[in-house]
Amino acid sequence: MLSNFCDDRFTDKNTIHSYIDLYQTLFESKKESATHILEVGIGPGIRENGGSIMMWAEYFTNAQIHAADIIPIDHVRKELIDHPRIHLHTSNNAYNMNFFVNTFLNKGLKFDMLLDDGPHTLESMIDFVTMYSQLLKDDGILVIEDVQNIKWLDALRGVTPDALKPFVHVYDRREVKGRYDDIVFTINKGTQASP
Repeated sequence: MLSNFCDDRFTDKNTIHSYIDLYQTLFESKKESATHILEVGIGPGIRENGGSIMMWAEYFTNAQIHAADIIPIDHVRKELIDHPRIHLHTSNNAYNMNFFVNTFLNKGLKFDMLLDDGPHTLESMIDFVTMYSQLLKDDGILVIEDVQNIKWLDALRGVTPDALKPFVHVYDRREVKGRYDDIVFTINKGTQASP
C-alpha cells in the first residue's frame, strides 16, 4: 500500500489533501515495473523538503526518480541528495522550455508517471501538459494535482494533444476533506475515458 510509504510529516498528499488512496489505485500496476518517475515540486521552500520524492523512491522499487523545483539543494532532505535512484534538478524552473529540452527531451527519457505539484497556476499546468505529455510511455500517466479552479479543466483539456484526449480523466475529491483544490487532472494512457 502506498500509504505505508507516506511520511505525513514531510508531504501533504495524505494530510491536507486526499490523494494517497487515489494514487494507490492509479499507480499500483506500475509499482515494480516503472523505470522512470518525475515529480515537479519538491517542497514549499523551507528546510527538509521532499517527502513525496522519498515516498516514490520507496514505492516504485525499480524506478529512477526525478524531481525538479526552483528551491536550492540545501532545502532538500539529505537522504534524497544521497539516494542512488533520486535525481534532483534543483534551482531550476521545470516549466522553462530550455530546461525541459536539455534535461529530458534531448535525452530521450520516457516516463511511467509524471506528476505536477508545482506552483499551481493555470499557466504552469498548461506548460506541464504541453511539454511533459511528450515524455509519456505508451502506458504512462501524467498527473496534475491541486487544480485551483474546476473551470481550469477546460483549458487543460484544450491543450492536451488530440491523440491523448481520449485518455483524460478528472478526479474531483473536494468533498473528501472539504478542500477547494482537491481536483486531479490526468492523462492515463493505460485507460481510455468513457465517452
